[in-house]
Amino acid sequence: MNATRPSLISGGSLCGRAAAWGRRHMAASTDPYLLRTLLWCGRCDVPMHPHPHCGERTYKCPLGCRKVPLSAEAIEAVTWTAAERRATLSGIAPPFRKSVLEQLLVKVILRANAPDDLRYIWRT
Repeated sequence: MNATRPSLISGGSLCGRAAAWGRRHMAASTDPYLLRTLLWCGRCDVPMHPHPHCGERTYKCPLGCRKVPLSAEAIEAVTWTAAERRATLSGIAPPFRKSVLEQLLVKVILRANAPDDLRYIWRT
């Protein structure tokens, strides 16, 4: 029985500008939290933690400075859009997005209680 590996590029093969993301640096992830090690609290300067809340994926500051958990889906969507503006990422399959973001970003800092009030520290 052959196990199938997820394709790096959604709906096709690795070609064109997307080839710059080569497979040797990519790992598929099953982690539902795309920013698990990258999202930091701007108030406390500590990593925010995944915090399932009422059946929704959310992130929360472990020190309790933010009383309301923030939607993981919203924060991750805004961050992925920022990454797409920074690099050629069209067509990257979802299982590889965590790996791409880990290569592009050092840290994502949540400044306020809004998923679009983020500051990005990019790798150079």
